[in-house]
Amino acid sequence: MAVAGVLGAIGVITDNPILVVGAMAVSPDLLPICAACVGIVAGRPRLAWRAFVTLILGILLTWAVAAAVAWGLQRTGILTSDFQVHDTSLKGLAHIDYATVLVALAAGVAAMLSFETRAAAAVGVAISVTTIPASALFGVSLGLGEVSVSWGAAGVLGVNVSLLLLSGTTTLAVQRRLANLRERRLTG
Repeated sequence: MAVAGVLGAIGVITDNPILVVGAMAVSPDLLPICAACVGIVAGRPRLAWRAFVTLILGILLTWAVAAAVAWGLQRTGILTSDFQVHDTSLKGLAHIDYATVLVALAAGVAAMLSFETRAAAAVGVAISVTTIPASALFGVSLGLGEVSVSWGAAGVLGVNVSLLLLSGTTTLAVQRRLANLRERRLTG
């Protein structure tokens, strides 16, 4: 998550979507999201709680690293004092709209389907599209003192994580229900 924070921060600062995608590729947030969904559906609250805490700690680490990178670059003069993150093309990551909701819901479904079909590596990037860019934007904007942008990014991240967990849990519950129905038909 620290590496994702560095790559994401530089991607936000340089307005380089390729670096943001690179940050998403190295982020390991798929596993705690899936583990939280499994814990909820399986009635294992300890597993769900541990997975959720792991995810939150990872996001906090990403924030801290991105903030430190932005702050350090500005303090050393590499970033000018008038640089503002809200002038980049990634500023949309600080606003919640219908696309935010639909992408997060679809990513949660993809997370559970990939987890159960062992296609997790490729889909991990899709899951991280809902967590890493907003986390990096939050950290960078906080490190540069642009608090209004950071709160917007935190709001997007909160909505995304909630909807990932909701749609992932729902997908897993539906899959389990369908598997149970198929098994009953075969044995009954």
